[in-house]
Parts: sequence; structure tokens; C-alpha cells
Amino acid sequence: MGTEKRGRGRPRREGADEEILAIARAMLRDGRDAGALTVDAVAERAGVAKTTVYRRWPSKRALIAAAIEPLIASRKDEVDAVLAAIAERRQELIALVEEAWLADALIDITVSS
Repeated sequence: MGTEKRGRGRPRREGADEEILAIARAMLRDGRDAGALTVDAVAERAGVAKTTVYRRWPSKRALIAAAIEPLIASRKDEVDAVLAAIAERRQELIALVEEAWLADALIDITVSS
């Protein structure tokens, strides 16, 4: 007969992690922004204590990151394309600013002469 040791407290509810994450995703999808989302509200809707949420994710930020990670991963190619476009636009903006700065510097030199 095996005597399995059980940790302190109640055993973890099967599927609670995914249920908590699904509720956080639903709340974000329903228009609640990350600043308005609270661990209290997520815990209440999941039917768990706030400490249950914090035991799994140490902060609201960690909870939100875990909740949206699958969404980002499933759209990785799209996210990568958007980030690449942002980087390209950034380079274009830098070039425009440098050109404007050089033109302004040339005007200053011309006027000063």
C-alpha cells in the first residue's frame, strides 16, 4: 500500500488554471482594458480565492501575460509582420528627421555666412 504525501491545504482543482486564464481572456475581450482588470474580479468569476490566482501568477501583469500568450503565439506570423513594419517605419522616420536636421543645419550655416 502506497502512502502518498499530499501538500498542505486543499488539493488543486483540476482545470482551474485554464479556467482562470480563459476568464481573464474573456474579460479583456469584452472590452475591459488591462488597467481595469482586477485579480479580485477574475477570482470571483472563476469561483476561486484571490490567493489561488496569486499562487499561480505572482501579479496581475503575470496573469495577463499568461492569458494572452496563446493568442500571440497563435498569430506569431502576424505579430512578427507588424513588428517588422514598425521597425521599417522607425528607420524611415529616423531618416526623415536626420534629413530635416541636416537641412536646418545647412540653412543656419548659409544664413550665418
